[in-house]
Amino acid sequence: MSDDKAGIRLPTIASADLVRHVAANDVFLLDLRRSTQGTQIYGAIRYDPHKLLDAPKLALPLPKTDGLIVLYDEHGNSDQLDQIGAKLRAEGFAEIRALEGGFKAYEAADGKLEDATMEQPVPLVSEHQLER
Repeated sequence: MSDDKAGIRLPTIASADLVRHVAANDVFLLDLRRSTQGTQIYGAIRYDPHKLLDAPKLALPLPKTDGLIVLYDEHGNSDQLDQIGAKLRAEGFAEIRALEGGFKAYEAADGKLEDATMEQPVPLVSEHQLER
């Protein structure tokens, strides 16, 4: 694996494996694309990757230690995926992967899709909460 700016590349998951996880409903998905063209992977939560990177703390509605979290963008080649993955790990989220080939590869694998949902706001954490 090659190094990114943070020094660590996220482990990846193949589209075929993600198709199985989505069918089993045992994965948490973060759609980090800026434009969805109207569809997303079934069950994904959409976030603006820049807002996630700018947030002082990530208090997202995801399991920290019990569940697979998959991040994806359009083509699976963004350094932002690695940076957001590193930030999530620093916040205590354990099992994080990037989707190999991104949304395009999952779509080509005939994975389950749905209409794109609204982009979610990144929860704000107060300075008092950061001190805890």
